[in-house]
Amino acid sequence: MSGRAAALRSEDSGARLRAIAEIADTDAATVVDDELRALVECLGFGGKAVQRRAAEACAALAAGGAPVRPLLLEALASELPALRWGAAYALGRTDLAPRAALPAVLEALGSDDGDVRWAAAEIVQRLARHDATIGVELVRAVGGEAPERRKMALYCLRDLGVGEPMIRAATVRAMSDADEGVVLAALSAAAKLATADGDAIGAGLRLLNSPNPRLQRAAASAMATLGQHNAEVDEALRRAAASSDESLRRAAERAIAQRGRA
Repeated sequence: MSGRAAALRSEDSGARLRAIAEIADTDAATVVDDELRALVECLGFGGKAVQRRAAEACAALAAGGAPVRPLLLEALASELPALRWGAAYALGRTDLAPRAALPAVLEALGSDDGDVRWAAAEIVQRLARHDATIGVELVRAVGGEAPERRKMALYCLRDLGVGEPMIRAATVRAMSDADEGVVLAALSAAAKLATADGDAIGAGLRLLNSPNPRLQRAAASAMATLGQHNAEVDEALRRAAASSDESLRRAAERAIAQRGRA
């Protein structure tokens, strides 16, 4: 084992970071197999700084012709969730992340770490530019068990901006989710993807009358685009604009103003 490979496997994050920096400054052709494997193992290390620097180094080495990509693909099947995500993240930093990274990326959408969730969402966007089936996988995730993954899948669908019937239906169903965060994401998605969908408009109106102030405010904001030229929506927003809840009143007033400009 080379000295750099040993340092990359050290329990000390500082030693790992120094070794990663050294490899990143090295000609890719001179990095030996054991060093590449040790670098990939760093992708599963507990510290995010090590994981991020290792991913950057892997992407740079791949661009330089080092045979690191097969090792990353192999790591996608690891028993360690952190390593699966680290490999997907590293592949996501290359010019074209493979479809094989999608399971690990979708898994990461449900992470407890917000940075990981949004990094995974960014990779989803890049994958979707080259694969029209990503929307189908996101709809499945919206129907899954993990609330964070449901929520993030909805934000990904919103940002993809494709309002196919299957996606609109998933968005409307999520507007009745038991988790508040999922409902907020669904409202945000519906305001972009389902603006004329009668079911989405009906769900938005119900949420505007919810006893939950956050959902009321979010629904009022969504009504800026949901149900244009719909008299029932207009009336509901006028009532909300007369609310004693200042935040709800402001949200309704903004929505009314925006609808007036549409």
